[in-house]
Amino acid sequence: MNTLSRNLAGLMLLASGIAAASPLPVATAQHGFKAEQAMAVAQTFKPGDIAAAGDHALYAYLNMAQFFPHQLVSRQGAVRVLSANPDAALGALRVTTALGDLSLDEMLAHPQTRVQGFIVLHQGAVVFERYPGMRPDDAHLWWSVAKLFAGLLTELLIDEGKIERQQNIVTYLPELAGSGWDGVRVEDVLNMASGVDAMDSVQGYMDRESGIGGLIYAEGVLTPAGHQPALGHDEALQRMRAVREPGTLYQYSSANTNVLGVLIERITGQRYADVVSQRIWAQLGAEGDGLMGMAPDGRAIAHGMFSSRLRDLARFGQLFTPSGRNPAVLPQVVQARMTDTSKRAHYETAEAAATAAQARLGERPVSALAQWDALFEDGDLYKSGFDGQALYVSPSRDVVVAMFSTSRDKTAYAYLRPLARAFPAGAAAPSSCIAGGGPRRRSQHCSSRP
Repeated sequence: MNTLSRNLAGLMLLASGIAAASPLPVATAQHGFKAEQAMAVAQTFKPGDIAAAGDHALYAYLNMAQFFPHQLVSRQGAVRVLSANPDAALGALRVTTALGDLSLDEMLAHPQTRVQGFIVLHQGAVVFERYPGMRPDDAHLWWSVAKLFAGLLTELLIDEGKIERQQNIVTYLPELAGSGWDGVRVEDVLNMASGVDAMDSVQGYMDRESGIGGLIYAEGVLTPAGHQPALGHDEALQRMRAVREPGTLYQYSSANTNVLGVLIERITGQRYADVVSQRIWAQLGAEGDGLMGMAPDGRAIAHGMFSSRLRDLARFGQLFTPSGRNPAVLPQVVQARMTDTSKRAHYETAEAAATAAQARLGERPVSALAQWDALFEDGDLYKSGFDGQALYVSPSRDVVVAMFSTSRDKTAYAYLRPLARAFPAGAAAPSSCIAGGGPRRRSQHCSSRP
């Protein structure tokens, strides 16, 4: 478990008083909740319950719009149909974990891992897919995996000359002048090296006067029902102070992502969710619309409150692979910057982050850029979200692994890199299938459903 996960877990248990272990198995959600179960959650839900990994979270992660305001992130056009080419051998892949030597199938069935959805794509085809705790068309919470939208959009605006990566963020957001953000380059915010005193921590979350605590309460995530936050979203950002030289240390903070969200709105003149829709989601060939959580004052909760189907998370990851490459969404020059392993000075000093990633994934990353949690020497990318969400992309092997969970247990992360390495590097990508007609591989069946 990384520092963020430990901190958020501790916070939510303190905030809600709910035990981390749930009496309901995740299979409860496999065919949808019963009406009386949904009513029981709605009648007893309170802030903090969404991340206590209990019954409330199991329900809420699939129904976030019932508890928080959201904006629709619209899909458009034909569905990018994922061909089906199942590989039963993947389920037999074994990894030694804290729960024992388990195959992938055994890990997913283990009651402690509480994985709800798990999918592997290779060369654009679904080679493995399971839904132990949700329906395929459920929209599940991404948590911090959603930070990748802000990273990609910022890189795109830099590529278009609308933002200068070396420029002081205050040049674009003058309301941050005199705060801890003053003097911080856009690049430092983008790469989680702002030096601002807003590190995600249990103490910070619980303290409304701290940098990160003020932001979380301003978003309404921990604000008691019926109460308005004392601070607005932007006011919370303006109160933050600097604690170290920017650009010198990778230090995980959700505040960095939200600053990027405000920056994107300022540059484009559009709401953040609309930009996500137009520049990314509407061009994925997604099966379903996405949902973006909103703070009470209308700012997007860019750092984590986004929900979608599992297959659509995988489609997003596919943008970074040969089979899903779409220069209109992700130009190759932008991807090259986001996977430049030579940019690592800020990460080489981040011993705690690198050690935690190594413990979770089995290998030490060399950097972390554009809101990704880890970049490996071979160019593989990894992003996690609280309570067991993940996106792992191997561009060189044309592999995407995505998963949704409601879990304190992090065993499933240990399978991500071995799964990618089960495929050869450098294999040519097949043509993809398009709903309504299109090329197909002879050995595959094109289908938009499992």
